[in-house]
Amino acid sequence: MAIEHLRNLAKFGVITDIDPYDLAPEAFSAGVNVRFRNGKVTGAPVFRNVLHLADANPRFAFAANPAQGLDYLFVGYEDGKVSLISGAAEFPYTPASYTSSTVEATWSATTLADVTYVNRSDRAPWALRSSDSKFVDISTVSYATAADKWDPTWSCKLLRTCGGALVAMNVQKGATVYPTMVKTSSIPLADSIPVSWDHTTPSTLALENILADMQGGIVDACSLGSDLIIYGQKQAFRMTPNGQLSEFNFTPLPFQKGAINANCSVELDGTDIVFGPDDIWRHDGNSEKSICDGRVRDFIYSSINMSKASRCFVVHNPKLAEISFCYASGDGNTAFVGVGGCNRAAVWNYLNDTWSFDDLPSVYGGCTANLSNPLTYDACTATYDTMGGSYQDLEDGFKRTPCFVGDAQTSYGLVTSLYAQDPYGANSSVSYAVDTNATKPKYLARDGIDLDELNVDLRGTKVLASIYPQARLGTGAAQLQINGGSGDGFNDPAVFVGWQGYDGDTVTKCDFNTSGRFLSVQIRHDDYRELVITGFDLEIRLTGKRG
Repeated sequence: MAIEHLRNLAKFGVITDIDPYDLAPEAFSAGVNVRFRNGKVTGAPVFRNVLHLADANPRFAFAANPAQGLDYLFVGYEDGKVSLISGAAEFPYTPASYTSSTVEATWSATTLADVTYVNRSDRAPWALRSSDSKFVDISTVSYATAADKWDPTWSCKLLRTCGGALVAMNVQKGATVYPTMVKTSSIPLADSIPVSWDHTTPSTLALENILADMQGGIVDACSLGSDLIIYGQKQAFRMTPNGQLSEFNFTPLPFQKGAINANCSVELDGTDIVFGPDDIWRHDGNSEKSICDGRVRDFIYSSINMSKASRCFVVHNPKLAEISFCYASGDGNTAFVGVGGCNRAAVWNYLNDTWSFDDLPSVYGGCTANLSNPLTYDACTATYDTMGGSYQDLEDGFKRTPCFVGDAQTSYGLVTSLYAQDPYGANSSVSYAVDTNATKPKYLARDGIDLDELNVDLRGTKVLASIYPQARLGTGAAQLQINGGSGDGFNDPAVFVGWQGYDGDTVTKCDFNTSGRFLSVQIRHDDYRELVITGFDLEIRLTGKRG
């Protein structure tokens, strides 16, 4: 009887693209709603319902980080309206003169000189200064001359900043579209909107530039140090302030890669991480490298719904050192099927360089912000075990948490919501209840266990007698469910014995007695409460050999 000891389960994470027969023993061939950190497998952060949003069809979430106080968290809707989220309440922040226009458009947001800007690609950008009670349309503010103003018939697909100026990209002027145009403003004073967009007068410090060598239009842009990297579908340009205030240099980067959609790139440790149309990659402006090739790239791009590429976005969670690449997927493990928004996130932990996947409850946008919740006993209706955070977190409120906006899906019990994605248990930092409809079970699988590590011949028959998990469950948590199976051929799917429960107390092992040339194990936890798996012992018998 051989005992295979599996430890350090966080070493490789989920690797879908390598044949399971060639994986290391600690690697998993599938995994959903789990994390690999500190040598163990844990549950992914749960989705907490911050509030039910007032309007239908949220499409964007963005945060502003003021010099003092809590973040300003905003939600944008399909009809173009914008709301401020404060605690568990929502306040309209749409300009009074705005007429609702229901359209699927590209959203972006940025902050410059302590002014928050939100842009939708079918209208002029909006700005919010400290003196404003709502956003203002920048085409309606006072300018010195008509040439200085942002014309009300102009719009842009993206709004970013570089060198102290606002940068509008993929610009439309009236009926004419300039998909590779970069247009900059004058440099504003603190808490002020730029006074000019006139590129014909040198004193304004504004400019217009057409990236003539870019194929197709500008898709996304992300800072890299003091520069701005401008992405097309298959190209990238570096926009560099040259120190003369009025001038920027534009240099094509030496690789043929781009972004899949707006808001699909993030700056990290002197590099940009980019969700591209055929790869997730990083670069420092000089060289690039895939971060998913040979591990999960084939799985992501074979299952992604490219007709919904305009839904893709990226959220960075510094607290957990991970980046979520959100998209609409048709892979076989998706819990939310046929929904309008993103139902899958490929999650990269950049400290231990592992991948996992999350089920997303039909979300359309996300950001990271702190959430203040003035919770009282009288106001709280949730049960103790669903609540997150602590007494200190109620006093603190400055920890930033990934936030997502999702639409209603009656078949899954989802309502139009602002979610906080927050760890369950000791690491939780926000005091909102778990949304049990939005939070789906944890799942792990490892196929094709051939015991090469024990120097066992492929022709040898193996019997998986028992599995002894080294795992802990949270108080009141459901049993961990484990299934064992086996198969005789490389092309034969494993035949499984059936799910068996484990709680680490009254049940400490699972017996299967299934035999074949190749073994498989599945793990499932149908609960949002804590789960920690640090290892397994597999009790295996080696029997006869076949020719």
